[in-house]
Amino acid sequence: MRFAFVFLLFSLLPAFAGEGKFEKDRKAVLAMAGAYVVDFHFHETVGFVPGYDLKPAKDSAGMEIVIVVEDTPKRIVLQHILQTSRGIVKHWRQDWEYESTVMWEYQKDNVWTKRTLSKDEVKGKWTQRVYQVDDSPRYESIGAWTHIGNLSQWESALTRRPLPRREYTTRDDYNVMMAKNRHALTPTGWVHEQDNYKLHIDEDGGEKVIAREFGLNTYDHANEDKLSEAVAWWQENSRVWKDVRSVWTELFKREERIALAEQIEDKALYRHIFAMAREAMEAETYDGEQVRKRTEELIQQFRKEAENVGKTASL
Repeated sequence: MRFAFVFLLFSLLPAFAGEGKFEKDRKAVLAMAGAYVVDFHFHETVGFVPGYDLKPAKDSAGMEIVIVVEDTPKRIVLQHILQTSRGIVKHWRQDWEYESTVMWEYQKDNVWTKRTLSKDEVKGKWTQRVYQVDDSPRYESIGAWTHIGNLSQWESALTRRPLPRREYTTRDDYNVMMAKNRHALTPTGWVHEQDNYKLHIDEDGGEKVIAREFGLNTYDHANEDKLSEAVAWWQENSRVWKDVRSVWTELFKREERIALAEQIEDKALYRHIFAMAREAMEAETYDGEQVRKRTEELIQQFRKEAENVGKTASL
């Protein structure tokens, strides 16, 4: 009888150990929520083409709150909201999903394609999905959280993504960023480190690395009272962005490829969606159905324009 009990106990140990690791992972993701003073720093470290001059470092700072939008056992959604002297800015969003077998991979020229991963590839790993300010896709990657003593850290695989907003209007010598991301909790908050490769991919698929860049984004805890305007803004506007997200979610489910035009009527997609969201919130009565319909129309306009541009370019 005693032997049977001991055997049963040891047979359950792996499950208990796995559950403990999983809960540590979840707590690490949720620990990124809160009010922060943020500092963004990027500097090029090495050039890889003849005669390349390293570009000056780029720094910016601000106040940001990270809000938990969704928290289920295997999925956590965090929305970033910037509070600036010029007003509130809906910033990036990060979704974390455990052992997800679906990944949207960035190619180039605002094109993403869906890839299915095996269960073995994602076992014990989390997918981090990063979205633009209008909830359109940006990049995603898989990786495992590591917990060593007081260190909790997640590291991604090397991942393609679009040019960062700080450079996409000023650089034409590269068209894809290859990046490895690390998120780690710190005594004062958390840090997002980036190893970035500025990559040019030509029409035939040939690749050339232009330069390497290091990114260091720090999130240091702040008094949430100082971000009360951002909290109030999200409480008031969250419903319109829930409807916008729902349209993108359905699109990701039914499509295998998404291509988006850079601009229509001299405006990027986020400007069109921001204007629509603002009008919806200023209306006498909020109409979620109309928001979803209009969001779908805008996305399809940008998809159609992207396909037309692609056809023209191939002639």
